[in-house]
Amino acid sequence: MYDWQDFGFVFSVKPEYSYPNKHVTRIAQQRTKYGQLFIDRVLTNLGLSKEPRKKTDEAHVLATRLYPPKTNSDLRKLYQAIFQSKVQDHQQQAVIYYLLQDCNELNNISENFVEKVSLPPKYRILMCGLWCMDKGYFRDALEQLTDPSLTPTFTDEILHVLVKHGEADEGIAQAYYNTVSPPLADDKVAVAYFSLLSSSSISEAYYFAQKRGSTRYKSLFQALLVAAHSGQTGEQGASRAMELINQPFTEEEEEWFEDFLLRGEGSHLSQAKDSVLMRRIATGKSYEGIGALDRLRGHQIQGINWDDVRVSMAKSVS
Repeated sequence: MYDWQDFGFVFSVKPEYSYPNKHVTRIAQQRTKYGQLFIDRVLTNLGLSKEPRKKTDEAHVLATRLYPPKTNSDLRKLYQAIFQSKVQDHQQQAVIYYLLQDCNELNNISENFVEKVSLPPKYRILMCGLWCMDKGYFRDALEQLTDPSLTPTFTDEILHVLVKHGEADEGIAQAYYNTVSPPLADDKVAVAYFSLLSSSSISEAYYFAQKRGSTRYKSLFQALLVAAHSGQTGEQGASRAMELINQPFTEEEEEWFEDFLLRGEGSHLSQAKDSVLMRRIATGKSYEGIGALDRLRGHQIQGINWDDVRVSMAKSVS
């Protein structure tokens, strides 16, 4: 019989095993980088993040302080705390599986454990994905955490880490969002993802903002206007401005657009007034009598005279 609750039995190949110093250092660095590891969240959900009520409650020490375990004794205490937690066996086994992935130099101990305890695949997939997230293996994590068998778990938190730290893996945050559709219950996650979108695609960011509802929509829309007029110059900057101008604004959005770029906080942005002028020209609206735009009559931007553009477009329509 495979006695999975017996540390010495599971670690029979090396009962005195302790995490190598380089593992402990790397894990601590990742926690500092992310603020919180996913294993911290898992241990908290198991009820292992509370201080012991009395000295005899050895299994209920603050488990997050025991990960990463620095000594064999620490590892044994954490192991005991997990299997004495008040959750179902397969949930305890899933957390132990996470720990054992740190120890795979011991004859692939984690996969042997999964096989012996018959851990349900969805728990193995989830904990493997969370382990990969904590280690920064984002491509591997994405493969696991988008598996259709999984119940959505920590989805906002996963997206936030991918947005903030997955820049080396281009498109990975968008791939996760499009596959899993996190609820974005935390505003900071929604704003972070929106900022990522607006840096790569004005159109995607525009439609994302619309879906966020009325409470945050106006502020996101204004942030989109800032993004479209910041950062990039030359042809790329002009292309982003044109992409913005060509969006199918509602009447309310049209008002926000002009008010923000002509009279609001966005009036100081590079070529803000030119964008309003182009939008009015493209939609067939007059810009005469609007002081801020009247001053652009005959004005040239990168060799373009706005009066010439207006006349040319008028002729093409007639």
